[in-house]
Amino acid sequence: MLNRSKQKGSKFEKKVQKQISSGAIWFAPLDLSTDEHLIECKYTDQKGYRITKTLLDKIWNSALSKNKIPGLIIGIKRDEASLYTLRCELEITRKG
Repeated sequence: MLNRSKQKGSKFEKKVQKQISSGAIWFAPLDLSTDEHLIECKYTDQKGYRITKTLLDKIWNSALSKNKIPGLIIGIKRDEASLYTLRCELEITRKG
């Protein structure tokens, strides 16, 4: 049985999947896939969510290996009735 945190994360992923498009499917190693995007979904009840270089590298490399645009969606619980949702596409820009 999934722990409570993973259950909430899975519920969030399913909600996001429905909102993205009816063509979205579950896809390993990242959570969601569309024709153009490979997306990692994260959810937390905590005050924040840490985005690490390791996570960004995972998303970037997985998406590019499939010729897709890397994406990240984070849900952070605001209160009992709502949550903040951050949606972004990843890109790498060169300095200078």
